Amino acid sequence: MKRSRYLVVGLFSVFLLAGCGSTEGKEDSASSSTATVSSTSSSSTSQTTSSTSVSSTSETTTSTNQSLATTEETTSQPANVASKGAQLNDAQRNQINRAFLNWASQRAAIGNMAVSEWFFDHGAAGQGDWYANTPDGQVQVQNNNRPGKNAFPIRAIGGCIFYTAKDGGIGRQELFADSFAANYSVKLDHTKPVSKYLLGDNGVVYELKTGNGMPVSTNTGFGEYADDGSQGSYTPDLNFQVSEDQAAQEKVTELIQSY
Repeated sequence: MKRSRYLVVGLFSVFLLAGCGSTEGKEDSASSSTATVSSTSSSSTSQTTSSTSVSSTSETTTSTNQSLATTEETTSQPANVASKGAQLNDAQRNQINRAFLNWASQRAAIGNMAVSEWFFDHGAAGQGDWYANTPDGQVQVQNNNRPGKNAFPIRAIGGCIFYTAKDGGIGRQELFADSFAANYSVKLDHTKPVSKYLLGDNGVVYELKTGNGMPVSTNTGFGEYADDGSQGSYTPDLNFQVSEDQAAQEKVTELIQSY
């Protein structure tokens, strides 16, 4: 009887131990599973963060490079100052110059002087643009597209030259004689005052005073750019100044405003 009782108790104990072992296995399995999920989640999050960071950095770098490329492109472009003056076509410039010359002819006659439109010219030369220096910047006088119109803040509408004629003629006169080589020497008295007027499309009349014993020719006061469009070495020998002739200033303003 006692043996049967011990046998029952023993079997009961075995069942209890087996049950505990099974429970611990399940808990260990659950713990292991949880750790695996946690590890997988952490790895996935890390990969996602890393991927996002790299992508963001790549996009930022690309954007920065594009910005730098744009800046370099802008910087490498040549300066484009363009004329600050009135937007006039060639026909309008010629009309304004003729009208001013007619007005100047009357003024010259009053002062017993002659006036001519032959204020600028040159013989054999390079291929660069011709220009004059003024307090307001360079004025393009002849465009050969080296460097071109957009390189100048002012463009010339035209001009004229006031002088004393050797033959005593007054008002508008033909200054050209025989050949370009003869230039002003045939008809212009350089021992008397000579004034070149340059009409800018900014509405300003510039003046270069010479004569009074100083030699003067059609290219006096003008320079030429080099064939490649750079400044070159042939620069103006004299600079124009803003004319103190208030009547001339008002006339040019009036003529430009009519267009």
